[in-house]
Amino acid sequence: MSRPISISRVMALVLIALLALSTTGCERAKTRLDREVDRLCAIDGGVHIYETITLSKENFGPDGELFPQYRGDVVSGGGFGPDYKWNSFTKRIVDGDPSLTRWEQTIIKESNSKVLGKRIVYVRGGGDLSGPWAPSAYSCRDVPLDLTQQVFLKEDSK
Repeated sequence: MSRPISISRVMALVLIALLALSTTGCERAKTRLDREVDRLCAIDGGVHIYETITLSKENFGPDGELFPQYRGDVVSGGGFGPDYKWNSFTKRIVDGDPSLTRWEQTIIKESNSKVLGKRIVYVRGGGDLSGPWAPSAYSCRDVPLDLTQQVFLKEDSK
């Protein structure tokens, strides 16, 4: 003998089915942009070092901070003093939710405008169900956070 299905059980199943269908598009958009992040990262993402600069120990603070003498000099391009400039650019490639952004950081030698190094990261943000939690993000993998440590090297003290 079969048991009758209650109205509340049917309503719960319908609600679950609707919720699953409504999130399917979000997950497809996120997955598509995550694949695009991987593709773009493979093309030009990561850290690109064109020239390294060896600096004396006076240009490093006790905690390894670079150019502590220019710490408060943000106007010069990130506190690198008169010789080097720090630029940061963001470009929105896909607007909306989810979004796709290209973030580029560059260190430039002021005397000849030569680019010493770049850090390029692509980031997918959002595309989740709305709620009280922070949106998810996906970006290039294995990209060092600090470009300065790869461009500016500390002189060996022998």
